[in-house]
Amino acid sequence: MTDRLARAYFLAREGLDELGAAAAREALAAYGHAIRLRPDYAEAYNNRGNVRSNLGRYDEAVSDYDRAIQLRPELVDAYINRGQARAALQQYESALEDLGTAISFAPDSMVAHLNRGLLMAELGRYEDAIADLDRAAGLEPGFVKTYYFRGCFRAKLKRSQEAIADFERALRLDPECAEAYNSRGVELAESGQYESAAADYGQAIRLNPEFAAAYNNRGIAQARLGRHGSAIDDFDEAIRLEPERPEPYYNRGYSRELRGEYEEAAADYDQAILRKPDDVEAIRNRAIVKALLGRTAEARADFETAVEIAATDR
Repeated sequence: MTDRLARAYFLAREGLDELGAAAAREALAAYGHAIRLRPDYAEAYNNRGNVRSNLGRYDEAVSDYDRAIQLRPELVDAYINRGQARAALQQYESALEDLGTAISFAPDSMVAHLNRGLLMAELGRYEDAIADLDRAAGLEPGFVKTYYFRGCFRAKLKRSQEAIADFERALRLDPECAEAYNSRGVELAESGQYESAAADYGQAIRLNPEFAAAYNNRGIAQARLGRHGSAIDDFDEAIRLEPERPEPYYNRGYSRELRGEYEEAAADYDQAILRKPDDVEAIRNRAIVKALLGRTAEARADFETAVEIAATDR
C-alpha cells in the first residue's frame, strides 16, 4: 500500500495536522512522559503510535497499538490505526482482521469502512472496496473523499458512468477538488470526449498548478484533437514537474513523431526507455523513427528487442 493511502486518516481523524520533525519529537516526548506517569493510559499509546506512523516508523507504531489494545480491548481507533500500520508493512491479512474487528465494535464507523475499502482496493478487490465505501457514504454523506475513491474503483471496473457520477458528487461537495476533475477527465477521454476531458484537466491544473499527471493527461487529449503543439507544451510541463516519469517523454515523442520531428522524437523515446526499459511501444516507435531517419541497423535492433519483450510477456 502506498504511504499516501496508508497514512490517509491517522491524523485527520484525530484533528491533527501533519507534524514537522520538531513537533513530532515534542509529541513523542509528551506521550512518553504521559505513559511513564500512567502506564495504563491506552490513549497515550494509541496517539504515540499515530505520531510514529506519521513518521513512517510502522513497526514501532504497531507495538504502541498492541499495548493500547491490551489495555483497552474495545478501543476502536487503535484497531483502525494498527490496521493501517500493518497495511503499510504489507501485512495485509492482519490489517484486514484489525479493520474487521473495528467494524464489529463500531459498525457505524465511517473511518473503519473507508479504510477497509482502501485496503480492499489495494488488494485488487474492487467490488468489496465499493461495498465498504457505499457503507461509508451512507454513514457520512458529506465526506468528499468517499465519492472520489469510489469513483476511482468504479473506473477500475470499467463502470465509467457510475465513476463520473461519483466524481461529480465529489465536485458538488468540494468544487476545489483537483483530483476529481482530473479523474473525471480520464473517464471522459475514455469515451472520446476529448474537449470536455481537456477542460477538466485544465480545471485540475488551475486548482493545482503542480499537478503533473493533469498536464500529461491534457497533453494526451490535445494530441487526440490534433493540437500537437499545445500537447507538447503540456508534456514539457509534466516532465519539468516529474522528470523521472516515462509517460510524458513517450507522449511527447509521439506528438513530435506525428509532426515529423524524428530526431526529437527519437530522443524522447530514448528517455522513456531509459526510465522503463521494457516499454514495447516506446521501443517499437523508436524503431519507426530511426527507420525514417535512415538508421536502419538501429531500427532493426529495436524491432527485434520489441518482439523479444512482447514474446516474454505472453
